[in-house]
Amino acid sequence: MKGFSHFILVSTLDLAVETMRHDYRVGNYVEEIRRGLESPQPDELRPAVADLAEIALQHGQLFIAARLQDIDRQLARGVESRVNRTV
Repeated sequence: MKGFSHFILVSTLDLAVETMRHDYRVGNYVEEIRRGLESPQPDELRPAVADLAEIALQHGQLFIAARLQDIDRQLARGVESRVNRTV
């Protein structure tokens, strides 16, 4: 994940921690995602991003959930394009 998408994800993670700090799961997922940003395989972030989006929905944080869902879709497209290139 590079450039603007990376910036959007990091700013969304910061917002999630700020607005949902009362839920310990948020901190755990944010840590996992931040560690995964260093990975050469960003699609490994998808489960944590999707789970964090679900938590945001549970807390009524629709803006955060929508951003995370968009990021998840971008990561999914990245996986599809890599699979299509190898086939």
